[in-house]
Amino acid sequence: MKRIAILVLSAFLASMGGTAFAQDPSGGYTPTPVTVSKEKVKLNGKIYLSHVVLERQTLFGIAKAYGVSVEEIYEANPPLRETGLQKNAIILIPFKEGAAEAAAQPQEPNGAATTFIEHTVRWYEDLDDIAKKYGVTAKEIMELNGLKNKKIQARQVLKIPVRGGEGIPAEKAQEEGKEVTEEAQEGPSTAMEAVPEDTEADPELLDQAQQPNQIDSSILAWTSRDQVNFSLILPLNAGGKVSEVNMDFYSGVLMAVKDMEADGLKVNMNVYDLSAGIPPIDALVKDDFVLGPVASRDIEAILQRVDGRVPVISPLDQKAGTLAANYRNFIQAPTPVENQYDDLGRWVKEDYREGEQILFISEKGAGNVTASVAIRTSMAQQELPYEILSYAIVEGRGIPNILTEKMVKGTVNRVVVASESEAFIGDVIRNLGIMMGKGYDIVMYAPSKVRTFDTIDGSAYHQASLHISTSYFVDYESPAVDRFVKTYRALFQTEPSQFAFQGYDTARYFASTCARYGYAWTHMLGQNQVSLLHTDFQFSADGNNNHQNTAVRRIVYQKDFMTTLQR
Repeated sequence: MKRIAILVLSAFLASMGGTAFAQDPSGGYTPTPVTVSKEKVKLNGKIYLSHVVLERQTLFGIAKAYGVSVEEIYEANPPLRETGLQKNAIILIPFKEGAAEAAAQPQEPNGAATTFIEHTVRWYEDLDDIAKKYGVTAKEIMELNGLKNKKIQARQVLKIPVRGGEGIPAEKAQEEGKEVTEEAQEGPSTAMEAVPEDTEADPELLDQAQQPNQIDSSILAWTSRDQVNFSLILPLNAGGKVSEVNMDFYSGVLMAVKDMEADGLKVNMNVYDLSAGIPPIDALVKDDFVLGPVASRDIEAILQRVDGRVPVISPLDQKAGTLAANYRNFIQAPTPVENQYDDLGRWVKEDYREGEQILFISEKGAGNVTASVAIRTSMAQQELPYEILSYAIVEGRGIPNILTEKMVKGTVNRVVVASESEAFIGDVIRNLGIMMGKGYDIVMYAPSKVRTFDTIDGSAYHQASLHISTSYFVDYESPAVDRFVKTYRALFQTEPSQFAFQGYDTARYFASTCARYGYAWTHMLGQNQVSLLHTDFQFSADGNNNHQNTAVRRIVYQKDFMTTLQR
C-alpha cells in the first residue's frame, strides 16, 4: 500500500508542471543529500526543526535523515499535501531528541551503533597523531568520515569512533575531545602568535553591542586582536571600463577600513582585480578571510582553490548561498529572499488582531510562483485564518466587486500580495485604491522586489500602508548614516549608492568580529544580531562551518509619506 501511495503522489506532482519534486526515492535520479538543520522553532508548544528544501530532495529522504515519518512531516506542514516539496521552501520537522543522530549513526557489523566524538584538527596534527591520541586506528577515522586518504586540513572537524571497552574509555575520550575543541577555539588554528591573555572585554560594551537598530560602535571598537588581515577580490576591470557597482562597493570598504583604523584596529587589506586573473592562493590562505568576488561562479572558483583553508565571504549575490552544499568555510552575507518571504508571514501574525480580515492575493497562471508558495507556506505555519483571491490581470476590472464580498468595513483588512510581477502589483494597487475610496481600512504586505518597480507611483504604497521584509534598507534619519553620507561625499565627491553602504557594512562587520573574537571568530557569528548602516547580520551555521545571514529589516510606508524602519 505504501508503494502504491508513493506512485500516486508522484503522478500527481508530475502533473503540476514540474513545480514540485518527485517523492519516489527510486525515480531515476540521485536525490540531493539532506543536512540536518539545528535551527529550532517553537509553535503551539511543540518544537520543530526548520529545514530548507534543496533541489532533488525528497520527502522520503528528508524524513529518513531526521528520523521521523513522512506522515509526521505532512502533519507539521499541511500545505505540502497540496503543493508538494518546493525548492528553497522552509518546512517544519518534528523535533525528536536524538532521532536524527540515531538515523545518521554508522553501524558496526554486529548492528551496534558506533558512538563518536568530534575533534577539531590543529595545524600541527596529522591523522596518525589523532588516531594515537584516541586509541583508534587511522583507518577507522577515515571510514567514519568518508576520507579517501590521510590528507586532512587545519580546522577540519573529524568524527572519532569511541567503542566501550576498547581504546581509551568513552568518558575520557569525550573529555579529551572537548578539551581539544576548546583549545582550538581559544587559540590560533594556524602557526600564528596566540592572542594575549590579558585582553578583556568591557561587559557594558558587550551589552550595548546587542542593541538593535543602531550602528554597534561597541562591537566595532572593542577588540581582542589589534590587527586583521583580509583580501578583497572584485572584478574592478582597472584596465578597461570600470564597473560603477564594484567601485562603489570598494569605496565603501575603504571607508570601513578608515573608520576601523580610527578606532585603533590595524587593517591590512590586499586588493585583487579579478579581471587580471585568480589571485595567488598561497597568499589568500594566510589571511583571516577573503571578501568577494561578486558573482557565484567566481566565488566558486576561489572556494575550489582555497579548499576550506580560509573563510570566503560572498558580499552581494543573494543566490550564492547554494554553494554551501558543496564547500566549507563559506559565508553568505546577503540574506536570501526565502527568509524575507518567511518573515512576511510571521509579521502578519504579529500584527493580526482578532476580528480583522486577512486576504491572500496571487496571480492566476503566473509563471514564477516561488513567492506565492513561500509566503503562503509561512502563513500556514503561523496558522493564520485568511481568504484567498487569485486572478489574472485581464480580470482586474471586475475585482472590486469580489473585494467587496471578501473585505470587512470597520476593521483592518490585511492584504498579502504574493507576487513579484510589476504589472500584477500595479493592478492590485489600483484595485486597493478603489476599495480605500469606498471606506475600507487596508494594510498591504508584499515582497521587497516591489521597491524596484518604476511604473508604480510611490504614493500608492504609502496610501496602502505597505509593509515589506527586506535584506537592505538605509534609515537616513540615523545619525550614523548621516555621518557616513557626509564623509563619503567629501572623500569621493558623489552620493553613496546601496553598494557603497553594503561594502562598508560587510567589511566593517567581518573585520571587527574577527578582531573581537580572535582565531575562532567564525564560530561566534550567530551569537547576536548586529545592525549597521544598511544591513543586519545574524548567522546560522551548518556542520561544515558554512554560515548564512538570516536577518531581515522591516519597513513601513506610512500615510504621512514617511518610510520607517521597524527592525
